[in-house]
This record gives sequence, structure tokens and C-alpha cells, in this order.
Amino acid sequence: MNSLISVIVPVYNAKKYLDRCIQSIINQKYKELEIILVDDGSKDNSLEICKSYADKDNRIQVIHKENAGVSAARNTGIEAASGDFIAFVDSDDYIDENMYFNMMQKASEYNCDLVMCDCYKVRGNNKCIFTHDIISGFYDKEQLYKEYFDKLLMLDSINYPATISNWVLLIKTDIIKENNLRYPEGIKYSEDLLFGSQVMYYVNRFYYLKGECYYCYIDNPSSATNTYYDKKWDNFLELYNKIDCFFSKKKDFDFTNQINYCLLFFIYNSIGDIYGLNNTLFEKRRKILKILNDKQVCEMFKAIDIDKLNISKKQKIITKCYKSKMFITALIIYMSKK
Repeated sequence: MNSLISVIVPVYNAKKYLDRCIQSIINQKYKELEIILVDDGSKDNSLEICKSYADKDNRIQVIHKENAGVSAARNTGIEAASGDFIAFVDSDDYIDENMYFNMMQKASEYNCDLVMCDCYKVRGNNKCIFTHDIISGFYDKEQLYKEYFDKLLMLDSINYPATISNWVLLIKTDIIKENNLRYPEGIKYSEDLLFGSQVMYYVNRFYYLKGECYYCYIDNPSSATNTYYDKKWDNFLELYNKIDCFFSKKKDFDFTNQINYCLLFFIYNSIGDIYGLNNTLFEKRRKILKILNDKQVCEMFKAIDIDKLNISKKQKIITKCYKSKMFITALIIYMSKK
């Protein structure tokens, strides 16, 4: 268990949370750490905070770069990493002191390429366990094909796969660097979906510490995940094309349905945001129909069987309305009141 872990922390205007985050990494029971703090052009004093910690702990290196987004910051950290394993921590989150010790135990015992734990989602004073509906324990490649690959990209309930939470992953560095895996730069939403799915695709030995919550994810209502901007659909479409480009070419497993489900998830997310906008009914309808009239969206709806999706009857009706582009005005009125 003497392997070095490179812990990559992208930092942007995080002074409110940064001390707690860095301290939780420094205090890890597992001491063989390389802590890479990547300041992404912060406008507050985050860079100074990072440097002050580096002055006190020689395991910490600080990289300052011009602002280019979280994906670019993580990629910068990957390039700088020299550890046998790579882990990610967001600067507004924090981790349990036993996280890397317990994960490295499994990585060492089972010679794993990837170890995953669970996390707590924290909003204000509320703290709840976030886990995944997959079997706990060890998977070899055969088991991954049999039990996991049908949910590698997207569940048939049109929900994210387990690896969407990149920060609960301990990844063997060779998996990332030998396969030239990087975050898609310029993508503001769900950038971790593609990266996490690609990592799992290449993994041969995996261990899931189900129910063991070592990461505390701060659910911030003002984060990119929970906000809307006009280019959100364009962002999702670009991400979808990258997902399609990578996974549609794979010969060892047919990811066609999951690729389509990714696009459906992006539709749900984008249109769901539009319902809540302070726009006129006409403008909301225009935005929604722009999405539904997209050629790739139309092709996706032809390819999937909505009745076979593991979603509620209500959601199936809504999805059929999207496919037919009927009753959109009525849907907007109904959904905008919720």
C-alpha cells in the first residue's frame, strides 16, 4: 500500500470552502499523497490560500492558470500527476479521513484499476447517502460485461450511471494516461459523464465499496448543475456527439440504446429548465421546439421504444408528446405551474 495517490483539486473562487477541503485531504490516514491544487484564474484570494498550504506541506503543489473551466483545470492536474493512482476532489467538498486508506486497501488486495465508494449529499443541515443500484464488491472484466456494461453510460430509467460522480473514484493512472483520457474542455454540464464512462470502459478489475460514504458532496443550488443558460442545449448536444463518437465505434459491446438514452436525458434536463424560465409562453414553446426539431433528436425518437423505458407512466406520456411534438403548449402551462 505504498502507492502514491495524486489528488487533483480544481479551484475557482472557492475561498469560502477551501480551508475545509484542503484540510480534509491533508488529514488523510493514507499519507502517500501528491496534492495538486489547480487555480483556474480565481478572482478572490483562493490562490493565496493554496500557496499558504503549499508552504506548510511539501506534498502540495500549486498550479496557477488562466480561467478555462473545470475540465481544463482537471486536465492540467492529470498532466502534472506522477502518482500510481489519481483521485479528484471539488474545492467546495470535503472527504473523510479514512477515504484513501480504505480504498487503497481494496486496490491493493484485488489489484484493481478502479475503486469506487459512496458519498453523502449535503444541503444545509441535511445529509443523505447517495448510492447506486449495482452489486457491491469485486468485478473482473467478465463480470463488468455481464453486470455493468448495460448501464455504463445511462440507465434505462434515464438516470446517470455510477461513475458520474468522478470524485468517488480512485483510478489507476495508467488507465487514464495510456488511453489518453481527458475531460472534454468547453463543456459546462455533465463533463464528468463521458470521462467516468470512458474510465470504466477500459477497467479490467473494479471494486465497489457500496454503502461506505467517504466523500461529502455539497449540493450548491447556484452550481452549474443547477442553473440554466441559453447555450445549455448546445452544450449537451456537443457532449452527446462526443459520447456517440467514442462509444458507437466499440465492437465488444453494443451501446446504441444507452447513447440514445443519453440524448433523451439531455432533452429532459434542457426542457425541464425551460419550463421554469421567466419567459412568455411563446418563447418557451419556441425554445422547446428548437430542441425537438433537431435532426438527431428526431432520429433518436425513431430508434427507441418509449414503452420499454423504466420510467413512470406520466413521464412516458410526456416523452410521447416530445416525440410527436403535440400538446407542447398544454405541457408548458402544466409544468410551469409545478
